This record gives sequence, C-alpha cells and structure tokens, in this order.
Amino acid sequence: MAIVGGLDIHRRQITYDWIDTDTGETCRGQLSPATRVELRGWLARFTGQQADFALEATTGWRFVAEELERAGFRAHLAEPADTRALRGPKRRAKTDRTDARHLRELLRAGTLPESWMPPAHVADARTQVRLRRALVGGHTGWYQRIHAIWGEMQAERTCSGTPVYRPRPWARSLMCRRS
Repeated sequence: MAIVGGLDIHRRQITYDWIDTDTGETCRGQLSPATRVELRGWLARFTGQQADFALEATTGWRFVAEELERAGFRAHLAEPADTRALRGPKRRAKTDRTDARHLRELLRAGTLPESWMPPAHVADARTQVRLRRALVGGHTGWYQRIHAIWGEMQAERTCSGTPVYRPRPWARSLMCRRS
C-alpha cells in the first residue's frame, strides 16, 4: 500500500491522517465543510497512487466511502466499538486527530476490526425503512398530542371512539370573546 490513511468523520468536518508508506511522509489536517465537493478535491492529490483509507461506521460514512470508491481507492469500514476497545485504557483526552491516527495505525498494522459494507441497493433500502419508521413515529407523536389536547378541551367521543370537538360552554365562551 502506498497511501494509508484514517478519516474521522463528523457532520461539519472530516479529520484526516495519512502516511505514504514508500517515502514515510505523513500529513494530517481537516476538511471543512464535510461535503462531497471538498472530499473530491482533497482526494485528487492521490490520483495515480494506490490508497486505502479507514473510517468508522458512524453517521456520514456512506458518502465518504462512495467518494473513495469513485476515486479508485479502497475504503475500510471500521466497527466503532471494537476500534474503541483496541485503543486500550483511556489515558488522555480523545480528539478527532487521535481517532484518525488510531484508524490509520490499525489499518497499516492489519488489525482494523472491519465492519460489513452493504451494497448500494441494500443501503438504500435500509435508509428508506429508517425514514419511514421516523415519519411514522412522528405521526404517532402528533396523533397522541392532538388527542391529549382534545382531552384537555373535553372533546366528546362518538360511538366509534373518534373524538369530535364540540366546545363545552366554558370553552365556547372563551372562543367567542372579542378583544
């Protein structure tokens, strides 16, 4: 491997740490904002070289892995819990820089605990299912909130159990007041 790197991904930034195994040159820094355009520009410096990058399977990993593959490099998806366990007992504050370096060192040593990277069609299906679950959960929350408000306003229920809002006299008097 010519270039071996670690990428610590966050919503606003990507922290990188890489080494050229042929020359021993190392480099670390940050890409901000963490967008496809910024990442493509940064990856362009490695054109024509063999490069492998390790990244944790956390929020945002998918677009980074896609861009690495698009540029012709290999993405290694690290299992976060196992990667943390390999760090050993915590002696110093954990930073993005140390995370990126730790990923790079594990990849270079061949001890990176890799996670399965689903094919694009499986990842897309998972995303759709997660979105639907979130939307249904939001819908349920709003439904329950509306029923709670109706209960506070003492809405009457029909035989089918559907609440019908017919204001009680005290509520009607509040609604009919004019300023």
